[in-house]
Amino acid sequence: DWKAQLKLPPADTRFRTEDVTATKGNEFEDYFLKRELLMGIYEKGFENPSPIQEESIPIALTGSDILARAKNGTGKTAAFCIPALEKIDQDKNAIQVVIVVPTRELALQTSQVCKELGKHLKIQVMVTTGGTSLKDDIVRLYQPVHLLVGTPGRILDLTKKGVCILKDCSMLVMDE
Repeated sequence: DWKAQLKLPPADTRFRTEDVTATKGNEFEDYFLKRELLMGIYEKGFENPSPIQEESIPIALTGSDILARAKNGTGKTAAFCIPALEKIDQDKNAIQVVIVVPTRELALQTSQVCKELGKHLKIQVMVTTGGTSLKDDIVRLYQPVHLLVGTPGRILDLTKKGVCILKDCSMLVMDE
């Protein structure tokens, strides 16, 4: 059993409110995700999808548009990162997902979640924000990037310069 091989974190014993416990009883396996993605999900400490994840993941996997809102700490970031990681073709060296966030801090947090969830996938995640080296970002874009997380101004700058090629991008996420 592949689950027995995973390095699971200690169980989360914090008090949970209804916005994370009022689930339909789904499991992550119900979404037929790649095993490598499931491994990252479980190793991140997720046991079952939260309500926002139950509602959004199946719809996002079909490619439909979603507008979702939920409180802090309910699993929103994973709700869009999981379908994004699932939809990426690891063999296609192109930006396939762009996640736009308003601040550098949120960009760093979101990219970290993507990296942790996708750690068993061969997916390259890049974070780009204002206030960091534009030159470094340009150099980085000449290497494979599958998922780009960044602030609007920096993504626009890189796109206008012709180094951020989005012709293969099939998913756009705008957080907050």
